[in-house]
Amino acid sequence: MGIPQYPPQTNETETIQSSSRSSSSFSIGDALIFAAFTIIITGLVFNWISDYDQPPVEDDFSDYGDPYEAYQTAIEDHASMTQYFAGISSLFSSIGVVLLVAGLFSKTTKGSEHLPDWVRVVMMAGTLYFMVRLFTSELSLIDMITITQFL
Repeated sequence: MGIPQYPPQTNETETIQSSSRSSSSFSIGDALIFAAFTIIITGLVFNWISDYDQPPVEDDFSDYGDPYEAYQTAIEDHASMTQYFAGISSLFSSIGVVLLVAGLFSKTTKGSEHLPDWVRVVMMAGTLYFMVRLFTSELSLIDMITITQFL
């Protein structure tokens, strides 16, 4: 007959601590960064729509009573829709970048206690540099992405 095998004894405080660590691994900083990237990508989609939407072709309006006026109305509608999408893109990009800065700042201050001090200092310096560069530069996020493609 063998020795009966019993499960190892665990302390209740160890179980509570391990469950609290796994639930706190996703902080508010992570949520802000995730939301920022989602909003920025949505803004990029609206920018793509505004750039690549083609105006109507003049031949499509030959069935109307006054084809010239119908075409002019369609061109004006297309121009206003393109401006609408470009405005939404700019708004989403700006909000997304501000949320990204807030998430990085929160992650640096509250979510990095486990990192060495020098890493926290570098993260804070990088976040502050990004924030200053963001609010003092006249280039938009889309312009910066376009410029970095050429490098």
